[in-house]
Parts: sequence; C-alpha cells; structure tokens
Amino acid sequence: MKIYDVEIPDDLEIPELSEKDIAELEALREEIKRDRQEQAARLAKSPFKDFQFGCASITTVELPPPTVNVEAMRKMPPRLRAIFVYAHRDHITY
Repeated sequence: MKIYDVEIPDDLEIPELSEKDIAELEALREEIKRDRQEQAARLAKSPFKDFQFGCASITTVELPPPTVNVEAMRKMPPRLRAIFVYAHRDHITY
C-alpha cells in the first residue's frame, strides 16, 4: 500500500476500524463541511466581504506535494494509524 506514493511497510500494523469508528469519522467530516459552508455564508453576508488589506502585492508560493512520514506512523498507536489511513483513503494506491 502507498499513501501519497510513499510505501507503507507490511510490518506496520493498521487494524480495521469498527463501523462505529467509521460512523463517528464520517459525522465529524460532515460537521467540518457544514462549518465551512456556514463560515462562507457568513462571509458572503459580511459588510467587510470586499475589504482588502493595504499591502503592496500578494505573492503565492507553490507548496510541496503532501507526503507521509513512515517513522512517525510507527510511533502512533495502531488505532490512530487506522484513523490516519481512513482519513487519507482517497490517496491510497496499491
């Protein structure tokens, strides 16, 4: 298994999550999504929505691609590793 093209060693225990754990993670994901939508709606209604800070220029910096630190994963409890893998499931390849 790879996450962000980083090979996860076979000896790294990643247990299955229970249906209850998955339901809790999905509920949290939906809550975060709802909070972001509410924040965007509040900003759209704000009288300051078009306010721009007085800076000379704004530069953008290209961020490096995400990666995974396998040694840090080894230090995590197995259940936390399982949650990490579940949260990044869209970026797993085999």
